[in-house]
Amino acid sequence: MTRTFIIVKRLVQIMVALNALVLGLLVVFTLTAGGSESPDLAVEERAALDGRETAAPASEQTDEAEVVGVEVTESSGTSIDADAIPVEAVEAKPTEGGPATSGEPPPFPDPFEPAPNEVQAGAKQLGALVAYAITNYEVDSSLTDVLATLPVGPAVADALALEVQTVHHPEMWSRGTVEYAQLGGHLDGRISIMVVVRQDVGVEGSPEPERTETRTVDVRLVRAESGVWEFEEIASAGGQPVERPAALAPVAASVVDNPRINLPDSAIWDIYSGHTDHALLQTMLDLAARTSYSVVVLHTGHPDHVFGTPRLSNHTVGRAVDIYQVGSDLVIDSHDVTSSLYAVSELLVSRTDIGEFGSPWRFDDAVAHTFTNQVHHDHIHIGVFQVPPAEE
Repeated sequence: MTRTFIIVKRLVQIMVALNALVLGLLVVFTLTAGGSESPDLAVEERAALDGRETAAPASEQTDEAEVVGVEVTESSGTSIDADAIPVEAVEAKPTEGGPATSGEPPPFPDPFEPAPNEVQAGAKQLGALVAYAITNYEVDSSLTDVLATLPVGPAVADALALEVQTVHHPEMWSRGTVEYAQLGGHLDGRISIMVVVRQDVGVEGSPEPERTETRTVDVRLVRAESGVWEFEEIASAGGQPVERPAALAPVAASVVDNPRINLPDSAIWDIYSGHTDHALLQTMLDLAARTSYSVVVLHTGHPDHVFGTPRLSNHTVGRAVDIYQVGSDLVIDSHDVTSSLYAVSELLVSRTDIGEFGSPWRFDDAVAHTFTNQVHHDHIHIGVFQVPPAEE
């Protein structure tokens, strides 16, 4: 019995020793291979064999969808393999809200969309698309390529090419943003759309423009038998640049340099050429003292004659300006007599130096000759009397 007890006792001791040994080995294995902050050597070795880097910790990772320029929504359920996307796709990704980062030109801007309350919205949209077409092209686009986007026949192709070449810059890219489209004249079968378009022009390999010009383009449309408007011609592409004269008259310099007067370059070139009457320039300065405003046209880009008549327009002789925005409000949105534009108009029509005033309203008791029609629902037209030149 004693001998049996001794044998059992020794077996229990052996089992305890074995359990302790196993427990010790488990602790050593955990410390050397299973720690939460130690790298997984097996994973690194597999990655090295594949020639790839291991993934960074979650706190250091960049969203792969942002890196490769792919938008992923949580509900899409789409799995994206970043390794399958070529490097070029990453390099060519444009910066959010800005130009491309790889030397490519910026994307084409959105076309102009007339507001629902615009007059002749369909004609305005077509006229704006024509101005858009001639000012948006790539470095390798020829003038022929650009004109091929317009539905013109051979009878007007040469005249169109001659006019449009002022906005075509060979071996340069161009991006044209339409700022506004205003009526220049309207008959039953023909219409003039004066389009203010900002044109950014740059060289290959650079996303930044080398020059920017804002032009007033006079687009003419005709009504087809079906009743829809069709493109007819570009009567003016906004003129040729004119250098600022060294001896620019003070009143002209004050208008051009006034931050409250937003002028297209076509109008600035009219002023630089000495084409604009000083009485009109002074009126523009007086208006700017009261409010900021944006101009569509002085002379260049406006029909030479009152549309559909033989009468020479006051724009043509440098004595009229068309304004499409006063303060932050478009004229087309300011027809209520409680608007600030109406108050400004009342002040203008009381002046004795203003000969004509076109607007959304008629002022029966005005000093100036006032008129309203559909053409003047989207702008105010200010025409001044001719002031005799001072005697020398």
